[in-house]
Amino acid sequence: MTYALPAPRRPRLRTTGPVWVVLRLHRVALWTWTAVVVASVLVLLWLYGPGADAALRHLAACTAPGCEPVGGAWGRYKDLYELTAAPIAAAPYAATILMGGICIGRELERGTAQLMWAQALSPARWLATTLAVPTAWFTAGMVPLVALHHLVWSSGPLPRRDLPWHDPDLFATTGTLPLTRVLLGLALGALAGVLYRRAATGGLAGIAVLLVTGVLGMRYRASLWPTATDTGLKALRPPSDAHVLEHGAVLRSTGERIGNNWACVDADSAADLRRCTEQFKDFWVTYHPASHYWPIQLLESAVVLALTGAVVAVAFRVLRKHAP
Repeated sequence: MTYALPAPRRPRLRTTGPVWVVLRLHRVALWTWTAVVVASVLVLLWLYGPGADAALRHLAACTAPGCEPVGGAWGRYKDLYELTAAPIAAAPYAATILMGGICIGRELERGTAQLMWAQALSPARWLATTLAVPTAWFTAGMVPLVALHHLVWSSGPLPRRDLPWHDPDLFATTGTLPLTRVLLGLALGALAGVLYRRAATGGLAGIAVLLVTGVLGMRYRASLWPTATDTGLKALRPPSDAHVLEHGAVLRSTGERIGNNWACVDADSAADLRRCTEQFKDFWVTYHPASHYWPIQLLESAVVLALTGAVVAVAFRVLRKHAP
């Protein structure tokens, strides 16, 4: 009598391990982020194509002196673009709340993390996995979202109308800076979670993200790259796309330098300009031209990445100190 051997079973996809645990525990938040990204990308693709064409036709029809386009295709174009900027601007704070309040703080508060540690998963590996999964998920969504957002801005009518390159909101939602801010939010959330071990710590870390990015953007951004300076009458007409930092004049009578003086800049005629300039012997303007966009973006991103690395190192150190 012969017996047939059972057919070998095909290996099945393994759905165990710490990565799958993190995915299953936080799948609602991660899939919500995915839905937001997909919806925003679809809107941005429309803005890049039909939306931009309609907005340009609307602007071209506004030919009368002093004409300002309001509503219509241009208004819809601008409103939708600003709407797609919202998830990019909010992503660092959402990442902070997810990491600090849900992924780490809540799991430590409930004891879920300690249970995983008791099952041969070291605290360091648990924290690394808990950080890696949301980081990969957020990065995968931010890359196409920010790239399309930047493409729509740079190729459409927005820079010529209301959004110059140095606009603070635009600068924070284009280039490399948005992605590094998300990484900083994840790192600060992780640190707050291991420090306080409560679900409410995500909000505290969000305040830290706001303070750090606000100080960098408002206080130090303009000094990250050497400025350009024009003197003489050329200083009265800086490039239209420049980010002017200081405009000054030197009095002819006393030689006193007056900073932030915009005299003669708005002269209506050559005669008015000549009469105005008679009281000054020199002018100067300090500014960042549009070509400084990428150097400033990359330098500020590097600073944020360095802070992120330091915060992550502190989070692991704190966990090793307090973990059993």
